[in-house]
Amino acid sequence: MSQQQIKSKIIEYYRDILCREPDKDGLDHYLKMANNGTSLEKIRELFLKSDEYSFLQSNNYLKYAPSFKTSFSDDEVKKMFDSVDWWYHSFKIGNVENTNTKSSLNYQMWVSSIIPENLENKTVLDIGTADGYYSFLCESRGAKKVVAVDWTEFTGFSILHKVLNSKVEFRKLVIDDSTIGFTKIKSQVGTIDEIKEKFDVVLLFGVLYHLANPIMVMQKLFKNTSMLLIASHIIDSKEPAMYYYPEGSLTPGDTTNWWVPTPSCLTDVGKRIGFKTSDLVDTFDFDSINCPPPQNDEVKSGIRRLHKVGLFKMEGISKTYAESDKTVDSKGLVAEKYWKRWYFSKEGKGLCIHGRVLAECEECVAGGLF
Repeated sequence: MSQQQIKSKIIEYYRDILCREPDKDGLDHYLKMANNGTSLEKIRELFLKSDEYSFLQSNNYLKYAPSFKTSFSDDEVKKMFDSVDWWYHSFKIGNVENTNTKSSLNYQMWVSSIIPENLENKTVLDIGTADGYYSFLCESRGAKKVVAVDWTEFTGFSILHKVLNSKVEFRKLVIDDSTIGFTKIKSQVGTIDEIKEKFDVVLLFGVLYHLANPIMVMQKLFKNTSMLLIASHIIDSKEPAMYYYPEGSLTPGDTTNWWVPTPSCLTDVGKRIGFKTSDLVDTFDFDSINCPPPQNDEVKSGIRRLHKVGLFKMEGISKTYAESDKTVDSKGLVAEKYWKRWYFSKEGKGLCIHGRVLAECEECVAGGLF
């Protein structure tokens, strides 16, 4: 068997067993084994015994592998895939997979596990869609309307839209209009404040840590849905805290990384902004299966614990919020009147200028301050 035939067979193992394209180091490793006399059958056995395959099997993520359908032939799909220099998401259409991707299909299947499997007659908003993997996935699961949002339309998104004959609607919008670097862009494309309709499900995958003001964005999205699904970097700690990424610490030269929360921080924020339930559903270790490692030496050594991802589900409207004024201003904040009522109540223990609980101060009540 020629070297090219051996290489093709190993690539086939990656695709069929691990559901992804091979990484260079891994492919070189198995080619070296084959050249040193290890049989292809033995190499296939190693794939089936690998931690990566065990991870996929034990968590049953393979069932979330999408079944995208197209009227184009494999050769036509490959030609269109090859016309894109760089992809964010991994796709497999028929027998063809794209290359030069940032995200692995394994990781995407794990994230997909939090999305309802049946979205028939549901509407979905996908914030930070990139190549649109999750938008097209939701469409394939029966969603009657999917709106995909990002600051620009990725070439990969346009290609997939054509390949899948998709009806997903793309809107060019900035997510966090206060984030440095987007000041000029937002004047040209608008912000998510322009989204007025309600959605059954809102996806916020791989976006939160790019936001200068993540809580403000979550408050805005609370207006648009009763189910917010988040995939975010997390700190492996029980404290309700949020860690600040120094510029370039996560990825050299990337100025768009800002904050990473602990699970308890994010779940508490979800409840505080008005969701009835706010839960951490699952966690994922970057080292468990193929996923880009941190680039900065300081991050690698000092805060390696950061490199996990959490899946969060926030759903429903809390009783406290439902019983409040429920008025939300243009920034997505609950009406100031409601918060003043709570803070200056007996429960809030807020004192007025006279040193009394405001709710019990006749002068302040008469003056309209409560």
